[in-house]
Amino acid sequence: MKRLLTAAAIVLFLTSIAVAPAHSWIFVDPTNAPSIPLNGMLNTIYELDKVITKNFRNYPGAFALANLGGYPIGDAYIGNFPHMFFGVSATIGCGNMKYYDEDVPRESSVYPAYAPNPVLYFGFGLAGGFDLMFKLMVFTDAMYKPALNQESAKLGRFNIYSGGVKLRKNLISKKKILSNIFDFGGFTVSAGADYMEGLLSIDGHYGYTLNNIYVNPPGGYYNIKFDAYYNFNLKWVMFAVNAQAVAYINFLWIFDLYAGFGLSLTYGVNSLDGSGIGPITSSALPGYSEFIYAMAYYKYKPRVFMGMFVAGLEINIWILKLNFETMVNISNGRDISLQLGTRFQF
Repeated sequence: MKRLLTAAAIVLFLTSIAVAPAHSWIFVDPTNAPSIPLNGMLNTIYELDKVITKNFRNYPGAFALANLGGYPIGDAYIGNFPHMFFGVSATIGCGNMKYYDEDVPRESSVYPAYAPNPVLYFGFGLAGGFDLMFKLMVFTDAMYKPALNQESAKLGRFNIYSGGVKLRKNLISKKKILSNIFDFGGFTVSAGADYMEGLLSIDGHYGYTLNNIYVNPPGGYYNIKFDAYYNFNLKWVMFAVNAQAVAYINFLWIFDLYAGFGLSLTYGVNSLDGSGIGPITSSALPGYSEFIYAMAYYKYKPRVFMGMFVAGLEINIWILKLNFETMVNISNGRDISLQLGTRFQF
């Protein structure tokens, strides 16, 4: 018992450590636009930087949870080879879910974060109660480019790579309690490694008219046009190793319920970089040209240690399985993942 309590204390300590090194800055160069009054603009940029910083820090936790998804399965043991399965699943990592808790004060202009991880997954049973599972997804804009082609926002690059492997061991096999009504489905432990990487690039253009701006030379008030051309790139890389212990219950012949706990060690980086240039012209002043240049960079890392509560429901329709699963980050209590999967199991 003492060893168990010591181990629990160590896990609790590790999961409370937040690796929060972050870089956050916006640089604006107005030296080539002396005519533009920048006091109000700089205040706007300062407020924008605060909003981006507060929101972007929620994304690493969402991506860390999304990276662990991809193996929704409600059976404690697949069975000896050649028993196998294959299917598809989609995981959404959700950060800052306390936003929806009415009893928790909301921080102004800070919203939930979402991270996707769709994969193909498959696996087969081995001797001795072991299962081996895999997941894989390679999606690039060369294969299909989502429709986003407006002047204000055009999709540049969009690539997602995801993969992983998990080995499970069924420690306690299925036990009948009330035949065909309620059975203990078994108890399984697992260990695995997961990887996810992605890039989303957006380009855009906004045009504004600034009225009654004093321009010197030649001296006088004019309406001038400000065009903002921008680009930003959202990048993420996640590596994780994890272990889980899950118990299963069979209800009637169609429902499998399961729940358990896990621990994940994650190294990852989420970054957002952007740049833009804003030419300033006026139809009333031929040859007049000024411009503003801006750059921004944000970088955050997730917690290295993360404790998890896992729960799911599987619906059996002969060889077709439908699965709903969630993982809760018990290290902070505000990040969760939602997972939907379907597979054929033989």
